Amino acid sequence: MRRTDTRDTPTTTMPPPFTPDLPPRYTIRRARRAAAPAVARIYAAAYPDDTDYPLVEVSGVRSALFEDDAVAPFVAVAGGRVVGAAAIEYDSFDEGNAQICKLVVHPEHQGQGLGRELLKHRLNVLHADRSFDGLVYSAAVTSHPASQHNLLARGFEPYSVHKQLQGRYFGPVAESEVIMLYTPSIDYVDRDVYVPERYRHVVERTLAQASLDLLGRRIRAVNTVTYPTADQLRMALSQESEFLWEVTPEGDASWAVTKSELVAAVRDDDAHLMVPIDANARQLLALYEPLEDVGFSPAGFIPDWLTRGGENRDAFVFQHPPAEAPTTMHVVDDVKALLDVLDEEYRVVAEHDRSWELELDGGG
Repeated sequence: MRRTDTRDTPTTTMPPPFTPDLPPRYTIRRARRAAAPAVARIYAAAYPDDTDYPLVEVSGVRSALFEDDAVAPFVAVAGGRVVGAAAIEYDSFDEGNAQICKLVVHPEHQGQGLGRELLKHRLNVLHADRSFDGLVYSAAVTSHPASQHNLLARGFEPYSVHKQLQGRYFGPVAESEVIMLYTPSIDYVDRDVYVPERYRHVVERTLAQASLDLLGRRIRAVNTVTYPTADQLRMALSQESEFLWEVTPEGDASWAVTKSELVAAVRDDDAHLMVPIDANARQLLALYEPLEDVGFSPAGFIPDWLTRGGENRDAFVFQHPPAEAPTTMHVVDDVKALLDVLDEEYRVVAEHDRSWELELDGGG
């Protein structure tokens, strides 16, 4: 369910609505179920013939866009024909969040600014929705720098980079993505962030790009951990999303309790494993070294990405990519800068006017 703010003063302040600037003859409206076949045809036209993206099929569109109450789909229309689509997915990663997702524009209508206008329209919808006051984010694929530029220009910033996380949508290799947050939607609250000293710079860089006052967070960097060991903390694996998911010792969804079970998890070369650690819980500092020991590496620090007991929490995210093969990315300057902060090793394949083609080392 979407969070409803019952306080007198909300902790987030969405900016004024964006001014629509649609080209003549185009309109954007809420999509109806009857549009599913037309929407599927657009995805099929925009994606490669051999894609495994499920929305190229009518059944996939109906399931993902029209049969899930947490999804609000929209279409761009020209001359009575659907030429673009996009969605807002509420509670996408955790309760209270909203993901800007599933953008597609028919190739014959690209270059008209429809991607920009569909993004602005969805942000305006969230701004007008008084029942929603959560974090807004988008997962931008690293093969399309134009989408990264579009998000940056509308107030988003990159916070984590995930190698080969998505499916094989645009080719034979799994797609990488950048988690980008809509900065005005981040809570400005006093909150302690616990992180090993070696990762202080990752948190500082993330918070500094969102606000000069560090969003009220207090960084508590430590070198030694005297709290429970990782074997005493319980973690769960979401089989559907292939995430390793940490929970408290009182949790009832235990999956990986010991280091040996973590080792078993990373033996599956076809699965991307992600561990979003609650960075506001000091006892979870015990997870960092065991994850590193079995090949996990930092993907980034994401404010407000988690919800625990109805409260927003910050996440320090680890990842274990599915393969040791190098990962190719096509990214903008801001994403390249984040890779530098994360100490990712890469080779510059090509430098373009507004983006970079990079080859990252394989594995975590």
